[in-house]
Amino acid sequence: MKLRQKLAMVLASAMIVTAVPVTTMAASQNGFNKTLSIVADQEITSGSGLFLNVEYSDADKVAAAKGDVFFINATDFEFTKEAYNHTEDGKVVAGHTTSTGAKVEWLSKTQLKVTAEAGELAIAIVGTPKKGTPAITVDGEDSLATSGKYTLTGSEVVTDKALVATAGSAKNISVDGEGQIADITVEEKTAGALKNGSVITVSLPNSSDLDFKLGSDIKVEGLRGLAGQDVKVKAQYRDNDKKVLELTVEGITSSTSRGGIKIKGIEVQAENPRYEVKTGEVKVTVKADKMEDAKLVVANVADFGVKLNVEEEVEVVAGKDGKTVKVTLEENAIASLNKRQDVYFELEGANIVKDTLKVTQGAEGILTQETEKDEVTGLTLDTAKLSDTKANKVVFEFEVEGKASQTGDVVLVASSRNFEKDIELKVGTVKEAVKVEAEAMTVKVGLKGQKGGKVVITETEAEMLPRGKEIVVEVAKDKANGIHVVDAKVEAKDVQIKNVKVEDGKVKFVIDRTSNELGTITITDIEVDTDRTVPEGEFDLTIGGSAISKHADDVITVKDFLVVGTPNTEDNNASNGLKKGTGIFKVGERKYTINGETKEMDAAPYISKANRVMVPVRYVSDVFGVNGKDVLFSKENGGTITIFAGSRVLQVVNGSNIALVNGVKVPMDEKVTIIDGRTYVPVGEMARLLDVEVEWSNETKTATFTNR
Repeated sequence: MKLRQKLAMVLASAMIVTAVPVTTMAASQNGFNKTLSIVADQEITSGSGLFLNVEYSDADKVAAAKGDVFFINATDFEFTKEAYNHTEDGKVVAGHTTSTGAKVEWLSKTQLKVTAEAGELAIAIVGTPKKGTPAITVDGEDSLATSGKYTLTGSEVVTDKALVATAGSAKNISVDGEGQIADITVEEKTAGALKNGSVITVSLPNSSDLDFKLGSDIKVEGLRGLAGQDVKVKAQYRDNDKKVLELTVEGITSSTSRGGIKIKGIEVQAENPRYEVKTGEVKVTVKADKMEDAKLVVANVADFGVKLNVEEEVEVVAGKDGKTVKVTLEENAIASLNKRQDVYFELEGANIVKDTLKVTQGAEGILTQETEKDEVTGLTLDTAKLSDTKANKVVFEFEVEGKASQTGDVVLVASSRNFEKDIELKVGTVKEAVKVEAEAMTVKVGLKGQKGGKVVITETEAEMLPRGKEIVVEVAKDKANGIHVVDAKVEAKDVQIKNVKVEDGKVKFVIDRTSNELGTITITDIEVDTDRTVPEGEFDLTIGGSAISKHADDVITVKDFLVVGTPNTEDNNASNGLKKGTGIFKVGERKYTINGETKEMDAAPYISKANRVMVPVRYVSDVFGVNGKDVLFSKENGGTITIFAGSRVLQVVNGSNIALVNGVKVPMDEKVTIIDGRTYVPVGEMARLLDVEVEWSNETKTATFTNR
């Protein structure tokens, strides 16, 4: 582009800019000093104290004070002429006396003229709002004021009703009709609507079985602008009609802000005391001057009874941490619960955690926990603490946890002599942490190294078996000392274990790493030793430890896992159930033989004064083919020996010549004797009692015993 062309364009631009007229931007901050409740055709008076504040910018305050002029226009609002043009000394003077910083002149119902006399103005707004959306518009054209529109209310004014009635929560009333209705609140939509002498009418339908009951005090609470005032109501029947209650308001002083009253304690009674009141909702109609009629539900007539509800059902994992449930017990009507008959709660399917009970609604101490051996057995509701004047509601919460073996629904059962039947409420479920499957094993009495059985522990979800926690598997816990688990094979899948050992008859191992999916632990080849003390029958297996439950004594039980069968008889072919063979004792010698094998005793046999061969009992048992584990010594009666010998159980007592054979008393011709800590028995008598043949050689002083 040539230089001449560029210069031409610059000159043209300059001409355009200089052709635009320069104006001074008006700058003031405008707004109402307060918000009022607006009712159509109800005048906003000087006493309302409503002002439109106009504050000029700092740069314009001096100039504005010299007589800046602007106009205020009204929409859906009419300015009160008398408020702006008033008489002084017989002359009409323009300007509202309560406005400050300005002269305000009334030009018409919808327009004011404002002449500023200061930099900050407070322009009184006095007039009557009309149906629609009342607003004030500042016309600041050719002035220093900012133009703008300002509504007097946030919503359209559509009614002249200045009061509104509402009801609180409907109260329960029994079928005998006695009780209170809900609180009734009457609120002002504009200040001053409620006055001394205002009459509020509350009516029951003619079809109602209820009447209003006078005699008790009806209380009134002042709200918002009327809070703190000594407001009361005078109650009476209208024209002696007990279904219509007239409440005359007293004690209200003037207020510049909206208020209201809450009326409490209105009572009702049965129209005919001989008949029950019909169940269902109780409705009333509330009327007052400048208020639309309000039909309100204020009560429910219900038959006697109680409701039991849970806020939300919970799911807990067996053996793990518990969760809190929140329960509500509520009377259907006043006096549904007998104050002399307490209510008892028991939890089925889970346990209440001790000291977690908390009452969030109800009298102090109304609910307590009952314990036994440090466990919560139930809860007791003290009905003597219930209210006589209302339908009671008690809200309480407690923590629920499931034991390792528990699974399924958790049910709270409420019982009382006052109830026709117990109330049952499902409050949650217990979910298994692991599932256990088992194959039982059968063992015989008196044999070692018996193997069998299978136990499979499977998680229901990943990581149910926590890292670092132990699992303990035990057979016949605390029930059979003669059963000894000596070994087992333990394998794990998708969960890692460590420190596998068999200790004190228990299989133990530790979770080394948690699972990604469902971990499985399999226990097989369980090796068991049994002695002759074990009775026939079935014995349980338990699975416990910190990996299974947070409580040390909490276990999963597998019923009848170990079956103890008949005694071992594979090598006992004699009729008495003992092994066949021959044993020889010689008086005065420690050596003895069994089936030709020479053994040695720690004390030699001797001949008693009654001419009977006395032998230490443990060696007698050995010769007769009795396992050493089947000979039991106790301090009972000064020393008692019990021998499980084949098909017989023999019991002898130190210093006694009476033996018990399978529970039957049998006399011996020599007493049992203890010498130097060894218990001697008459070996010949023992052979006779156990049906073992004996042959005595007087020449060699030898006793030979044969079991055929």
